[in-house]
Amino acid sequence: MDAIASFPRTTRCGDARRDVWAAVCLTLLAWAHILILPRFALTQPLTVTTAGLDLSPASPLTYLLVAAIIMPLALRRRFPLVVLGWATLSSAVYELLPQPSTLAVVAPLIALYTVGTLYPRRTLWIAAALTFLVTLPFSVPGMSTSRVLGESVRIMATFAFAASLGDATRARRAYIAEVEQRAIDAEHTREEEARRRVEEERLRIGRELHDITAHSLSLIAVQAGAGERIVRTDPEAAAEAFGAIRLVSKSALDELRAMLGVLRGHDESAPFAPAGRLSRLSELVGRVTAAGVEVVLDTHGDLDAVPAFVDVSAYRIVQEALTNAVRHADAARVTVSLKALAGELLVEVVDDGRGPGGGEAAEGHGISGMRERVAALGGKFEAGPGSDGGFRVAAQLPYSRGGRGE
Repeated sequence: MDAIASFPRTTRCGDARRDVWAAVCLTLLAWAHILILPRFALTQPLTVTTAGLDLSPASPLTYLLVAAIIMPLALRRRFPLVVLGWATLSSAVYELLPQPSTLAVVAPLIALYTVGTLYPRRTLWIAAALTFLVTLPFSVPGMSTSRVLGESVRIMATFAFAASLGDATRARRAYIAEVEQRAIDAEHTREEEARRRVEEERLRIGRELHDITAHSLSLIAVQAGAGERIVRTDPEAAAEAFGAIRLVSKSALDELRAMLGVLRGHDESAPFAPAGRLSRLSELVGRVTAAGVEVVLDTHGDLDAVPAFVDVSAYRIVQEALTNAVRHADAARVTVSLKALAGELLVEVVDDGRGPGGGEAAEGHGISGMRERVAALGGKFEAGPGSDGGFRVAAQLPYSRGGRGE
């Protein structure tokens, strides 16, 4: 039953107090109407307004009956159907008694309106029909056929108006509640989207800083160690190592300065283009070679036609793979292969080192950062032992972005 399934929620304290005051005020108004109307009508000529009213004097029982009809409206939101049934029966019985006309007849209309604001349309119109069927027999006894028809139409129209007004109020409240809920949901969605974007940007900046600092510091550590060992026996080689340290550190500082300038937003001289691009791959290979690791670069296809977001990711993947080869694998030779195809770029970095261990190279930030870059482009990523030993990193980077790129 939809009436049971849609039983109104508990009345708020403020609504209950207003209902009590409204019932009290309506009762007092009905009492005033009973008291004043007969006296007013006796001083006026007979008109259409006063012809159909029972202007007999009121007794104390009249005031009690009127209060009994109206005061239950104080509970109309808590027990709407019960109050409607009581108001309908009591006002119908009042019509049969030799009592003066009163405003108490509006009690069923108010109760029916309340049902319309709290229950579905089907329940409302069933309640309205039952109210009409109960009221009609008490309202037309002794009337001629023509008057019965007119009175039936009047009562039906009155109840239909009260029910329609209640249904319209319920629909309007539901619409307003839906609009408010949509606004709340939209605000939550905006907050979630903002948090998601902040998290993505934080991870992106973390990857960039890791790639820059890890690569540069690894090369500096290797060159510093070599320079320390040969500074006394081969000063010229040591000077070359220290010169390489200077170049690597300067390059790292330039990249960090560019990134910080963009993040601060007020450094107009900071370049907005990514510092790491495939066009600078030879510089990267040169720095690694200077650190004592032989790097073989094998390229196929037109790398200049590679989209910018793929270009940057490919450079960072090669940079991180070379860093791991120098820092963790103790490799002597690394092969870097780049193949620019029609719709994707294939990247492969293979070293002859000791293979993955339990440190960062196996499961740390470097590998996870490369995997995140490839996943952001909707590509495929592999990292693990090579077929001939050492370590192999392979990435397939599509040109049509399957996700959010850099």
